[in-house]
Amino acid sequence: MARHNRPNQGQKKTIDYSKPSGAPSVSKPAGANAAFTSPQGQSSNEKSAQPDFSKKQDEVNPGASPEKNTAPQFSSPSAIDPAEAHESQTSSQPLPDLTKGIPSTLEYETTGSTSRSPLNLTEAEEPGQAAGGGRGKGELPASAYVSSSERKRLQFANYMYALFATGAVTGTIYLGRNWENEEEEKAHPDAPSGWGFGLMWNRAKARLGDQLNYYNEPAFRKLLPDPDPIFERPYTLILSLEDLLIHSEWSREHGWRMAKRPGVDYFLRYLSQYYELVIFTSQPWAVAEPVIRKLDPYHIVTWPLFREATLYENGEYIKV
Repeated sequence: MARHNRPNQGQKKTIDYSKPSGAPSVSKPAGANAAFTSPQGQSSNEKSAQPDFSKKQDEVNPGASPEKNTAPQFSSPSAIDPAEAHESQTSSQPLPDLTKGIPSTLEYETTGSTSRSPLNLTEAEEPGQAAGGGRGKGELPASAYVSSSERKRLQFANYMYALFATGAVTGTIYLGRNWENEEEEKAHPDAPSGWGFGLMWNRAKARLGDQLNYYNEPAFRKLLPDPDPIFERPYTLILSLEDLLIHSEWSREHGWRMAKRPGVDYFLRYLSQYYELVIFTSQPWAVAEPVIRKLDPYHIVTWPLFREATLYENGEYIKV
C-alpha cells in the first residue's frame, strides 16, 4: 500500500526550458509534511532515493497525463548525425547489380578524389553528384569539356565534309555538260544534249557509267583477230578449261592438284585439223597461263582467252 501514498500527487511539476532537452532533471526535496515512515522504518527521503518506476513512466510519456504542463521539444539541426542522414538518403536509392561484377573504381582513383565520405561499392551514386567528388559536369558548358585536339579533329572533319560536297556538285556539273560529238550523242539516246537539270543528270550518269564499264567490260571489243588465210579453218571451236579439259581438287595432304581428262591430248590434235581451237577461262592470266602451257606444249590451241576477256555483271564473270 506504500506505493499509492505519493507525497506530490496533487502538485504540478515545473519544467525549466532554459536547460537542454537532454539534461537530467533534478527534483527538489519534498516538504516536512510529505515525510512519513514506511512500515520497514525508512524515511521519505530514503524512499525517494530508490527508483520509482511509475513516476519514470509518467516522465517518459508526458502526453499520457493531461495535468502535467509540458511543451514539445524540437532538436536543433546541429544535433542531427551526418552519418544517419547519409544512410537515410542512400537507403532509398537502388543498389548496383553486383551479379554483373563489382563496379570499377578506376575513375575514383585516377581523379584524386577528396570526397567527404569514402567510396562504398554497395551504394548507388547520387544523380547530381559528380564521379570522384569533383566539380559536376552541369556547372560548365559542354564546350569546356572538349580538348583542343578534339576541337581540331572536329574542325578538320567539317572542312572535309564541305570539300566533299563542293567536289560532288562541281563534278556533277562537269559530267553533265553537252556531248562533244554526234557519236557520243548517238551512243546515249536516253540522254540528249540540253541545259535542263534532268538532262544534265542523265548525261552525268551516262558518263560515269562509261567510266565504270571500263572495269566491267572486256579489255578489247574484238577478242579474236582476223584469221590468217594460210591457217584458216572453216569453224571456230571454243573450249572451257575448268572441268572440261582439266579437273582441279584440293586436299590437306597435297594441296591443289590438277589432272587432265583422259584422252585430251588426242582430242586436241584431232580437232585442230578441222577447227580453230580457242580456250576460254574465267581465271586470271597469271593463274591460267601456266596451266595452258603444260596442257598444250606444242601450241595446238590457237588463241587462249582469260578473265580480261569476260564481262563482269551482278558479281559474276560472264563469257560473251
